[in-house]
Amino acid sequence: MKSLTWNDFKTKLELYPELQLNFVYEQNEKIYPNYHITEFKLATIESVDCGGKIDSWKEIILQVLEPKEKVDQESMSLGKIQSIFQKVSKSLSIPEDAVLRIEFGNANHVMRQYFVSKLQIEGSTLLMHLVDGQTECKASASCGLPKEEIPLNLTAELVKNPKLTTSSCCQPSSSQTEKTSVVCC
Repeated sequence: MKSLTWNDFKTKLELYPELQLNFVYEQNEKIYPNYHITEFKLATIESVDCGGKIDSWKEIILQVLEPKEKVDQESMSLGKIQSIFQKVSKSLSIPEDAVLRIEFGNANHVMRQYFVSKLQIEGSTLLMHLVDGQTECKASASCGLPKEEIPLNLTAELVKNPKLTTSSCCQPSSSQTEKTSVVCC
């Protein structure tokens, strides 16, 4: 999943301080305009995929609180968010390439972290489009699990038949000998 970076967002903060920030998620739902950004979280992710490849990256997570009741008002301006960021930057050094995530939940949606798929200027508003991520096998080339066969969500079929493919990384392929160990899983 390709998500925007901190630099992508920070550039908009600097260029358009007068714009109001609104969030769009799910099926064109919007976070109430009287939201509050409660926290900037900087996370370091260190991982090893099923093929044994080590990776690491940073994520900057903005936690957004939606009040219980909607109040018709202007949303927070990018200038206001920039002033919050200036306070935060005295304590956190956010890398330019950090993946931008938005953490949000309300009475109808459990709290989770969304990726930012795009930023769109619409009139006096900057719309931040939020999307759920998808699980993928990063080592599919060495693992043998074709990308198109990776389940994106848990379905009744997957529960009935948990075997993904006959060539998945969790089983030796027919070309492997008994002495050769499987690279992953």
